[in-house]
Amino acid sequence: MSTRDTGTYQMLWDCPRCGTDKLLGIDHRHCPSCGSPQDPERRYYPSDEDKVLAKDHVYAGADKLCPACDAPNGAKAGFCTTCGCPMDDAEEAARRRTQAAAEGRAFDEDTADAAAAEHAAVRRSMLEARQRAMAGLPPGGEAEEDAPPGRSKKGLFAGLTGMVLLVAILGCCAVGAVFLFWKQDASFTVTGHSWSRQVEVERLEEVQRTAWEDEVPRGASDVSCSKEERSTRQVADGETCTTKRKDNGDGTFTEQEECRTKYREEPVYDQRCRYTVTDWVVTRTEEAAGRGTSPAPSWPTVKLRGGGKRLGSEREGDRSERYEVLLRGSDGEDHRCGLPESTWSAYREGDVLVGQIGVMSGSVDCSSLARR
Repeated sequence: MSTRDTGTYQMLWDCPRCGTDKLLGIDHRHCPSCGSPQDPERRYYPSDEDKVLAKDHVYAGADKLCPACDAPNGAKAGFCTTCGCPMDDAEEAARRRTQAAAEGRAFDEDTADAAAAEHAAVRRSMLEARQRAMAGLPPGGEAEEDAPPGRSKKGLFAGLTGMVLLVAILGCCAVGAVFLFWKQDASFTVTGHSWSRQVEVERLEEVQRTAWEDEVPRGASDVSCSKEERSTRQVADGETCTTKRKDNGDGTFTEQEECRTKYREEPVYDQRCRYTVTDWVVTRTEEAAGRGTSPAPSWPTVKLRGGGKRLGSEREGDRSERYEVLLRGSDGEDHRCGLPESTWSAYREGDVLVGQIGVMSGSVDCSSLARR
């Protein structure tokens, strides 16, 4: 991503007393029509047509607000230029949030963050109270009981309602999770055993397969290839640019252009081949199964045809086995549990086992089974 500054411009503000609009943040610290001081909270970003460069302006940091009259002063000011009050411990003026606009589109609506708006409301309330107290006037307006500064009962109620709803939703999710994974102790009686063992039989055959040209195995025959899309690649295809405006807090804003390279996908072609190769292929599965633990489980007898590496010869492949104990719960429901052979053979019909069962699912946690 590349970033470049396109200039520093003056913010605008509208006079709340006489209505004069589009006053400049640096040049017009007071309204030229009625003399009202500039309110930093009323500054806003101009349209492209109304932009005015902040020529010869040395950025000295965000404005500070006079603790007595709330007038904005330059960051280096030691005393308020409006009332002369010392500027020690003065607060920084509020800033507008950063604006962004994609290439060819208008800037988003200029609105202050909620936190900044609430902070501004609190400051106005405190300033009005201080001015009324200095003038010997009673506090203005009817305060809403128990509501914090800058926030009404209605807003407070809405916030509490939202919080209650969130807690309720989280509570429902927690209850659902508990019911889903909740297990309880139960007892079971062993009613029988079952087992099965399988052996795969492979035969050496000529088979047709496909692969990319660089993956075709040695010894393959009847190879034929054609061009196909194998993957894609990212190719640079110009830039996507966004213009951003950042409030400097001193009556100016800086405009920057951020550009990111955009990409498009291009297909990558390769040779896809069909070929014939000699390989072992599973052709059948031999199985032995039974009930009970006696006689002991055995592997099926496998009769192989041919031998060696001649076409049509057979060999044994993978083996698998499964051992299940049959259970009846105290509620009369039947269950099956797959167990290791040593554990499976250790249980006898009539044995009473204890374990856990899902309250909602009704399935037995086979790993929890143990003799009583």
